[in-house]
Order: sequence, then C-alpha cells, then structure tokens
Amino acid sequence: MPDIKQDRLRDYVSLLKRAHGDLQPHVQEAAEKRRESASGLEGVDPTVHAEEAVRQVDRGADLSTEQAFGLEAIIDADIRPAIDIINGTFTSTHPLWIKLSQDQTIKMRIERVIPSVGRIGLPGNRRYPYAGTGFVVGNGLLMTNRHVAEIFSRGLGSRLIEFLPNAKADVDFLRELNGPPNPKTLAVEKTIMIHPYWDMAILKVDGLDHDHPTLELSLQDARELPEGHEIFVIGYPAFDPRNPSDEQQELFDGNYGVKRLQPGALHGRLGAASFGKTVPAAAHDCSTLGGNSGSAVFDLSTGQVLGLHFGGQYHQKNYAVPSFELSRDTRIVDAGVKFFGDGARGGTGDWANWWARADQTETTAEPSKPTAGAPVQKPAAPVAAGPSPQMGVTDGSVRIEMPLIITVSLGRPGEGTRVEAAPPQVEAVAEFTEAMREPFRDTSYDGRTGYSASFLNENIAGEIPLQIPLPGAADPTVLAKSDVGENILKYEHFSIAMHEKRRIALFTASNVVATPELKKPEPGKDYTRRGLSGLGPNDQEKWFPDPRINARFQLPDVFYNKDRQAFDKGHIVRREDVAWGKTYDELRRANGDTYHVTNCSPQVKEFNRSTLGDANWGDLENNVLSEAASERLSVFAGPVLTDDDRVFTGAGDRGTVLKARIPEKFWKVVVVRTDEGCAAFGFILEQDLSDVEWEFTPADELVPFMYPISDISEMAGVRFPSIIIDNDQYATTRGGNVALRSGAKRKRRSKRS
Repeated sequence: MPDIKQDRLRDYVSLLKRAHGDLQPHVQEAAEKRRESASGLEGVDPTVHAEEAVRQVDRGADLSTEQAFGLEAIIDADIRPAIDIINGTFTSTHPLWIKLSQDQTIKMRIERVIPSVGRIGLPGNRRYPYAGTGFVVGNGLLMTNRHVAEIFSRGLGSRLIEFLPNAKADVDFLRELNGPPNPKTLAVEKTIMIHPYWDMAILKVDGLDHDHPTLELSLQDARELPEGHEIFVIGYPAFDPRNPSDEQQELFDGNYGVKRLQPGALHGRLGAASFGKTVPAAAHDCSTLGGNSGSAVFDLSTGQVLGLHFGGQYHQKNYAVPSFELSRDTRIVDAGVKFFGDGARGGTGDWANWWARADQTETTAEPSKPTAGAPVQKPAAPVAAGPSPQMGVTDGSVRIEMPLIITVSLGRPGEGTRVEAAPPQVEAVAEFTEAMREPFRDTSYDGRTGYSASFLNENIAGEIPLQIPLPGAADPTVLAKSDVGENILKYEHFSIAMHEKRRIALFTASNVVATPELKKPEPGKDYTRRGLSGLGPNDQEKWFPDPRINARFQLPDVFYNKDRQAFDKGHIVRREDVAWGKTYDELRRANGDTYHVTNCSPQVKEFNRSTLGDANWGDLENNVLSEAASERLSVFAGPVLTDDDRVFTGAGDRGTVLKARIPEKFWKVVVVRTDEGCAAFGFILEQDLSDVEWEFTPADELVPFMYPISDISEMAGVRFPSIIIDNDQYATTRGGNVALRSGAKRKRRSKRS
C-alpha cells in the first residue's frame, strides 16, 4: 500500500491509543464479534489480520494490504462508530461504547439533546440535497457553520445579511432511519449572524418550541480538557467523496443524510485554515462526514455543547469551534445564545478587528434592490415598436419577420473566427440596442505590472516564500502578439494571453484579495459597480478594445450587444476579484481594466449568476478561501477551445457579419496559501449549447466539476508550472471539502485510445 496511507493509519492508531490506552483488547473483541457474525464462512472477514496489525503498528513495521484493510475496518466501525438514531433513541453494542446504552444516566443525557439537532434543508435547490446540521441555542435560534449558511445567505456580520435570490432553508428534526416519509419542517426565517472570524452562523427559525429545547453551551475550553476526554457528535453525515466508498458503506450501511450518534474523543488544540486565516480550533476524532457540518460536539459527562464541528481530515483529526471562545463574544451573547449558568463573559475576543472589518463592509455595502427570495433579472433590451417578431428556419437560414425582414445565412461552421460582408438589412440590427457608454478607464498603460508571481508571499512573515509563475501555452504559436511583440497583456492586478485565431483569451492570471481595507481603501467613495464605472442608472456598459494589440485579434463589443442577448459579456477575470488597491485610484483603474474585450468571453446568462440559491462559477473562490490560511488567491482561468465548438453568427464592426466559435467549457485554477505551503484546485464548468437554432440557451443547471489540474492542462492547451501540479488538491481531503461546499462533482478526463 502507498507509504502515505501507511503513515496516516499509523498516526491515527497512535492518536486513538492516547485516548483509550491499549487498543489490542478492543480490536480483538471487535474482530471476534465480526467473525461470529460471519455465519461460519471462513476467509470472508479481513479482520482476522487486525490484531496482528496493531502489533505491527506498535513495532513501527509496515502493514500488509490485508492487515491495513482489516485494521481500518475495525477503527471505522468499532472504535469510532456511527450509531443509528431511531424514534429519538439508540442502541449501542460496540465494545468501546456499550456504556452509551447500558448506563442509563448517560443514555438519558444523550436522548435529552437528540430532539434539538436538526437537518438544514434547501427547498427547491437542485444542487444540494441538504446544507448541513444545526442545533438549538436560544429562543428561536439555530447555530450552524458559516459555510453552511452561505449556501443560501450572503453578507458578513450581523446587520446586512440576506437570503440569496430565490433561496430558502428549513430545519427537519425528525429525519431519522425509518423515520416518517414527510416529516414536518420548520422554515428558516432569516440568517441573523455570519461570524467574521469563526466558521459559525446563527439562524432564526419559525416555530421552535418545547419539543426542541435550547441546548447549553459549555464554558469549559475543549482545547484544555485532557486528551481522550470523551465526547459525542449528533448530526446528518452525507456520503463524502473524500473518503473510500467501501469503508463508508460499511460504517453507514449505505444510509446517509439521517440522524446519527457519533462518539469519540478530544485531542487538544489544533490550527485549522478557515476563511483566509488559521484559527485555534479544538481537535476531535468522531467519524464525521460532510453533512455533519454544523453539528454540536457534546461533552459525554455533562451533555453540554463543547464546540461546533466545522471540518476535518479523514482518519486524522476533525475541527470544532470551541464554545468557550464563543462565550467571549458579546455579540453572540447578546444575540440570545444560551451558555451554562450566567458565566458567559462576552467581550471582543481576539478577533475584534475582524468584527470591525465586517462592520465597515456592512456600512458601505450596497443593499440589494430585490427583496429576499425575489429573482434577479436583467432588463430586456428595448425593442422598436411594431408587430411581434416571428422567426422561422428554412433551408439552413434563419428568417426573422418584423417591420422589416432579415435573413442571415448560417452556412457551414468555419475554422476560428470569420467575418463576411453583410447584406444591407443587417444594419437594422442597431434598432435592438441603445446608445452605450464606456466605463471609466485609464488609457495610459505604462504603469501596468500585471499578475505578480510573488503575490501570495505578501503579509506572510517567517514562512517559506512562494513563487507561483504564470502558466504558458502548450503551443506558443497560437498566441497573439502585441504591437511590441509581447504575448502577455498586463493590466492592473491581472494578465491575459490572447488566442490569435479565436480572438478570445487562452488564459488569464489574477491576483485576488478578500481584505475589506483593500476593497474599500478610502472612505466616502462610491465603490458600487456603477460608481466605479462612472455610468448613470440608464447607461449600458460598452466594452473597449485594447489598443496595444491588433483589432483583428479581439472580438468587438458589438458582437455581444447585437446578438439579441443570447450571451452575457462574461468577465473571464472577475471584476470583483481584481477591483482592489491601496488607493481608490488603483482600485478604479483595475475595475476599468476588466472591461477590455480581451477579458470577455461569450457566456450564457446563468453562468456567473446565482439562481435558486445555487452556487455559480463566481462563487468558487469563496469556497476555496474557506480552506486558506490567508486572504489572498492566485486565480487562473480561461475557455476550453476545441475545433468542435459550435459557430455563432453575429454582428461585427462596420456592418459586417462575424462568425465565432463559442466555447462550451471554461476552466479555473485557484491557488491559495496554506499552513504547509500552498494548495491548488482545478474546476471546469460547461455551458449547454445544444438543441438550439438562432440563440444558444442555458442549461437548466450549471454544475461545476473538479478536475485534476493535469487534465485541465491537456484540455485547455495550457502548461501549468510544477508548483501548481504538485500541489493539486483533487485527491485530497482539502479538495473534497471544497468540492462539497461548491456542489462540484469530481471528474476525470476520459482518455481516448
């Protein structure tokens, strides 16, 4: 077996021994029980090797494949079990945890808290079966993780938090194995707090009553309790692609998303990366899975909540926000969260500056105009008065009847981008659009330095310096050159390499920050999109070409404006990502640079917009940031360009018809700083361009896929530096966390023979 798994298993056994002493008797008893249940069939149970495996670990020797498999099975199912909760009670027969059922005091203590833990659902959400777990902490209050609440909410702090458009959430306290098929759920009325430092959120829930009593949060510091202090978690573990499926199937018997009791032990203090910082978390070893996010970590000896589970690494350690730390925050105490006795101290904690930043963000935030739950729609472009358009398809042409008749021949798809002479009628397309204005831009390019390879080093003291170089084209001859012979265009905080034939970017590279002081560096300025762009309420954005590169290498703005809104002018480099700076002028210059047509790619409308509360392409950075140790990211993105991409016929400059191939896939690679160095995550999103005639239409659901970055390299024709390939998180726990939070499915490129 691989050395990495040997080391992981050996370390995990050592951790369990610190909690329980000699594991040999427990492993032997568990193996005997398994052999008894094997109905006399010999050779079907690998646990015959488990006892020898423990001795091998004690000697520091390597394990055979059979020994490792047997020991891992025992650890999962019999040392750290997941126990069914049925009708509000449970039965434990596991050797280490028989007392959970036999000791009536302990059993009553556990049963008392079971009704107060619920599954947070997402009515109408097509991507996630549910969001996670939550537990009652006050009058009408439910506590969960920040990364759970952000599936259906946006905002930070406690003042301006709102539901995402069309998003809903509810709580189901009776989702158990063999439970009622349609249990009653309680609606989440609103999100009242998303903590800016800890991975914690508080929800307001309608209809909470005495059937779901308020739990008490302990004032003991879980990080200071002895290693091995026994605890239990109650939550709703989901199938987790981070972990081996066969081990999960055995541990959970194929049943996921139902209430489980998961006992374990504490293991002191551990630094955990969380939303751009390293937090001092409490470590534990319960057998939690993805759906356990937001579970309470209970003290087995008191029944009080010692912490809020927020993540972990398989067969290593899990992390929890200590309730002791939450008791040190006045805003949490004032919100009505119940702590043991009257001992909650409140105060500002060690994260006062994070609250100050959240308050600043809330004060200057631009409130959303639609009400919570209302769909966000882009106004339709004005249409000239007259009869309704009629469209038909005959003989390979599209015929549109209006006050005039336009016939556009689609022809056969050509290679790259092609411009044809237009019939006079095409000029009438201008009636579909209104006068447009260019956003503010700095026309002097002398000071542009573009993407910085050393960006992740800034504000990091005493750490190994990181250099994340630019990627390159697998075939450099496909790149367009500027007037001075360079194939990289440098902008404020980002760079772009253009594909000469396709007239869109082959790849982009961006330096991204999430720190409020760089997102709003000077008070009293207008940082809204229109404020930075200098546009009025009725102005439409007109994108502009880059004068440093020949116009024939750029798709013109008119191509997007006269396509009857088939596409969005999609920012490949997101405006929100690079619009930052130490001064307002720097930030505004970066904002304006994103409106160059070199940064534009045709994208169906839902591509970068959130619908029904689903995450979208633009949310991936936030999900990656939850696993980062700093608030800086290096982001690379671009389209996947293939010879099979479909051709769209649209308007070109000066009365021409322009035919361009439209990418069906886009890729993104995000690199972040971690405690160990760096981590890279690769994604691909597909837009459905099938079964259409005149205009392309979006798919019902845009699902991101997490791919190995080496696969993305082959598909996109982009060569990534070795530091990115070597730190790809596709097959790691950290990558699994991000995939789960993004709703991304993990996938590999199919190899052609």
